[in-house]
Amino acid sequence: MAKESIIFVGLFTAILGAAILLVSCAGNDQGLGQYVKIKVQDGDTLWSLADHVAEKKKINKEDFIEWVTENNHLQTADIKPGDELILPLKKEHPAAYQLAIVK
Repeated sequence: MAKESIIFVGLFTAILGAAILLVSCAGNDQGLGQYVKIKVQDGDTLWSLADHVAEKKKINKEDFIEWVTENNHLQTADIKPGDELILPLKKEHPAAYQLAIVK
């Protein structure tokens, strides 16, 4: 009986953990819909984007780069033309899809 209880508790914990992880990931993606999405242009770097945004929005450059790297699941800070990135800038009209190009 004790062995069956341990197996039951283990399976229950695994299923509950998977459900929480699934809900957490789904909630994170929905939350990102409120932010501006841009298409990387020739010559853009995370630092140049941070410089551009920091001037207008008073955002710390290191925090900006960390946020962009984490929320876009970047393995490195290297970006290339054509990449689409979500930036920590709220859309002015959240209901509408917005593709912005930062120059």
